[in-house]
Amino acid sequence: MRAALRLLTLAIAGACLMAAPAAAHRVHAGVTEIVISATTGELQISHRVYSHDLLEAIGSDTPDEEVWYASPEGIAATGAYAAAHFRIGEGDGRLIEPEYVGAELDGELLWIYFVAPAPADSSAFVVDNDLLADAFEDQVMMTNIVIDSVVRTAMQGPGRREPVRVRFETN
Repeated sequence: MRAALRLLTLAIAGACLMAAPAAAHRVHAGVTEIVISATTGELQISHRVYSHDLLEAIGSDTPDEEVWYASPEGIAATGAYAAAHFRIGEGDGRLIEPEYVGAELDGELLWIYFVAPAPADSSAFVVDNDLLADAFEDQVMMTNIVIDSVVRTAMQGPGRREPVRVRFETN
């Protein structure tokens, strides 16, 4: 039952984020994906949020999102905001320090990218994903961590803002 409820929650969050751009944006939701790059061995962290929600959280009232996100001010503010509101740690709680790579608009969605050295032990992580939670009390963030094709998900939202421990079982 718990697995079915989690699957339903994931499906709803995914459908909300993938809705056609013309559809009204009625929910505050975002997705973060964390993978270990097969090429570089680094953790690659990708956040996907609604661009206008991030502008509201930052306090920008720009009339042209595309120009603002491409400006030095927009690039810096995006990275600073995401770095301050997303934390990931190793299984023992030691923080991993991601480095901001950049961001790009994709319609009404904004992708924000970070990289970090992958920990030697990837059997567990602690995730604290507070992106946009300071601006929207109903904000839901789904963080998917993918290790060797196995996906673990940390959900944070109203009533569930505390950090989440994600474990990968080793056989």
